[in-house]
Amino acid sequence: MTNKELTKEEKEERIKRLATVVCICKGIPLGKVLPAIKACDTVEDVNRMAGTGSGGCHGERCGPRIRMLLKKKHDLQDSRPATRDTASDKDE
Repeated sequence: MTNKELTKEEKEERIKRLATVVCICKGIPLGKVLPAIKACDTVEDVNRMAGTGSGGCHGERCGPRIRMLLKKKHDLQDSRPATRDTASDKDE
């Protein structure tokens, strides 16, 4: 579904979700963290890219949320069907 197909309520809900604060200490929203999640594989890399984990709690509050988001990303990647660029042993 593209943004054009979303209802007004769905768009508002998406905006609210993206505005949800992940890093409470530094006020960093999910909308800033998600691009880092897509580009990174570790909490440390996400922290460097998004600026999370460097506030007063040193990642004690946002770290678990970031780990959960990374796990979801990896679970989604693992559940996608593998593409076949080369022939398998059976085909040869």
